[in-house]
Amino acid sequence: MGNNKKSAGKNLIVQGSILAVASIVVRLIGILYRIPLTNIVGNEGMGYYGFAFEVYQILVILSTNAVPVAVSKLTAARVARHQYKNAQAIFRCSIIFAAVLSGTLALITFVGARWISIFMFGGIVEVAPALRVLAPTVFVCAVMGVFRGYTQGLGNMAPTAFSQVVEQLFNAVVSVAAAAILISRGAAFGAAGGTLGTLMGAVSSLVFLYLVYSSYRPQLGLRMKKDPTKKLLENKDIYRMIGLTIIPLVLTSTIYQISSLLDSALFSNILKAIGYQPSFISSLYGIYSSKYQLLINLPLGITAALSVAMMPGIAGAIALKRHEQVREQMDLVIRVTMLIAIPCAVGVAVMGGPIMQMLFRDTTTLPGRMLIIGAVTIVFYALSTLTSTILQASNHMRIPVINAGISLGIHIVFTVVLLAFADLHIFALIYGNIVFSFSMCVLNLRSLAKLIDYRLDIPKMCGAAVIASAIMGAVTFFVYKGSIYLIHSNLISTVIAVLVAVVVYALVMIVTHGVTEEELYLFPKGDMIVKLLYRLHLL
Repeated sequence: MGNNKKSAGKNLIVQGSILAVASIVVRLIGILYRIPLTNIVGNEGMGYYGFAFEVYQILVILSTNAVPVAVSKLTAARVARHQYKNAQAIFRCSIIFAAVLSGTLALITFVGARWISIFMFGGIVEVAPALRVLAPTVFVCAVMGVFRGYTQGLGNMAPTAFSQVVEQLFNAVVSVAAAAILISRGAAFGAAGGTLGTLMGAVSSLVFLYLVYSSYRPQLGLRMKKDPTKKLLENKDIYRMIGLTIIPLVLTSTIYQISSLLDSALFSNILKAIGYQPSFISSLYGIYSSKYQLLINLPLGITAALSVAMMPGIAGAIALKRHEQVREQMDLVIRVTMLIAIPCAVGVAVMGGPIMQMLFRDTTTLPGRMLIIGAVTIVFYALSTLTSTILQASNHMRIPVINAGISLGIHIVFTVVLLAFADLHIFALIYGNIVFSFSMCVLNLRSLAKLIDYRLDIPKMCGAAVIASAIMGAVTFFVYKGSIYLIHSNLISTVIAVLVAVVVYALVMIVTHGVTEEELYLFPKGDMIVKLLYRLHLL
């Protein structure tokens, strides 16, 4: 039994690591191509790009984002019982469900792009061209999400990981090339060129996933032939299951994303009402969406990968009524998430300004100040997303929706007051996000304690990471300042400081036993890591 638990924990970390590595690669590519894209279209063009993406993200959530998680959960529950025919039927019905829903939303968006721009963003119609390019992307992403969810439900995260990298590579090349060609027609068309890469990236990813699925077919055919299941699910029952699973996931994700869409709408409309010029509003939002959020979202992608990897394991364990295994996976994934999120938040707060200067040649203090204030949301968003996934995987689907709705109400009131009466412009959005993510954490943790008697042991889960991160932050700050004083190069000083930060955090965690030898064995190549640490006399 002990070996089975260890194996389950190791598999969770391995699968999560595959997605995490892919997430890092994808976001690094995103950072790299955003640099020339921002230089081509400018802050104003990136503002139009950012506004269009806020609408696009809502459409993706309504038709796409919940699909991989729902298909993964439903498939994993059937595979755990060796019901391969039912798993295949779920896949087939999910394709139809996703295609119809996303196709409808895509058509409405394409036709109504100008009206959406006028209504949502205070008459900034320059958002419409980018929105029209993004409309068909919604359909492609929805179908792609079904393929990803199916392979995840089979316990294999590699197809999703590789498809994400393929998607981002095509996205990067096409975005920069199309923006460079179309910028001669103005910032709005330059932004539309940037969104064309999103469409072509999604198409390339869908083709890749279909080829992977085709390679699975012979093996799936053999499994279905051996499937002893006598009671096969009817299509109407499958559609009902998909709907009942997707709707709570969609509502939770929508509330998460709608807070961002409302932020952009409130920001543009309120600032315009109090006298700011549209070009200045768009430039400010361009800094927020293309620079600030880019750096904040990099570590969140890693923690989100662990949530995705956790869902099939918990769904399968619940289907087999292995409640102890469920709790162990919860402990493991929360602890690993905090080991990543806390040092990332400290690192972004300390080194955000120099990194912005290195990436975008932005010597102004605004992006750095934004990151110092907003870095704490990395921890709150990581934990709130993870706890929402745990509640959903534990069949408490409505609770995260309710908690997100309460948090959104608090967030809206707080943000409106700061925008209208405190004249904090872009900082009002940052403070509002802190309030929203913190509220979600508190409410989700309260729900976990009440519903499944799961209480977060904060000292055990976060204590060592907080201490190690504080030491890392102090050392990194002085290393950067010292390097700048000696060599007068922000690029070299930033690289040195970031490398030192990684080494210092790892050493402090190991020396203080913040991470145990048993936990190290769970990571990919864990045995090699442990052997190396013994040779260095660190264990």
